[in-house]
Amino acid sequence: MSASLTDVSTHFEFGANWKDYSEKIDDEAIRHAEAGVLKLIPKEDIEGRTFLDIGSGSGLHSLAALRLGAKSVMAVDIDANSIETTRKVVAANWPEKNIEARLVSILDPEARDLGTFDIVYSWGVLHHTGAMWDAIDKAATHVAAGGQFVLAIYRKTPLCWAWKVEKKVFTNGGSFVRSLIRVPYIAGYKLRLLLTGNSPSKFIAEYKDQRGMNFYNDVDDWLGGYPYESATEQEIIDFMRARGFEPELVLELHPKLGLFGTGCSEFRFRRAA
Repeated sequence: MSASLTDVSTHFEFGANWKDYSEKIDDEAIRHAEAGVLKLIPKEDIEGRTFLDIGSGSGLHSLAALRLGAKSVMAVDIDANSIETTRKVVAANWPEKNIEARLVSILDPEARDLGTFDIVYSWGVLHHTGAMWDAIDKAATHVAAGGQFVLAIYRKTPLCWAWKVEKKVFTNGGSFVRSLIRVPYIAGYKLRLLLTGNSPSKFIAEYKDQRGMNFYNDVDDWLGGYPYESATEQEIIDFMRARGFEPELVLELHPKLGLFGTGCSEFRFRRAA
């Protein structure tokens, strides 16, 4: 395994971004996180089940799983800031000790020791590993027989190649370079909202209701999201079927040019019993 795939220094500093965002987490943000999880997994499928959160970030989804009745949660991330933030956010909002947070990449050989879980959950993470298909394959091995695999992957667009270049430049650039990218992107985004009859200020104020994250943190998350890969829904479905999984839920995105980036297609698969 190439060290670059498991060395956080080669990746965008998602953990620092999540750490900053965690200071803004409130009860409303937690409720939105719960709603996001429930959109993909019925509550009755979570209650009493073991849950693996791959790429825990701020820890909000791990916390949501606990609050929705998971028997236990294992949260893993490659970034020490993310693990620290996950522990802090969960400890501040959950009284039980049925969670463990570990600093490990799903691509690491030691990840095999994690075992299997009723639910393996990875939202918007595996396309940032530098080896997306290998990461999906390895994550799937942690799903117990009859268990569920929930993931969100960037939807492929004609401009994904350009965004891959931009993200590499942003990640490796200093604050000045990042400002040169960030400022026109935000300005263009706001202009697009105006041209489509939407209020930028209202959109930003209500952004948490849609995405559960602060708009400006999310901008850096997108612009700096390197490594970067994407896939069509059918590519993901075919890949998972070849590994004994059937789709239970597919939330597709309409194919777009990708001028302002792309969103995540969301999936829930069931492993054969």
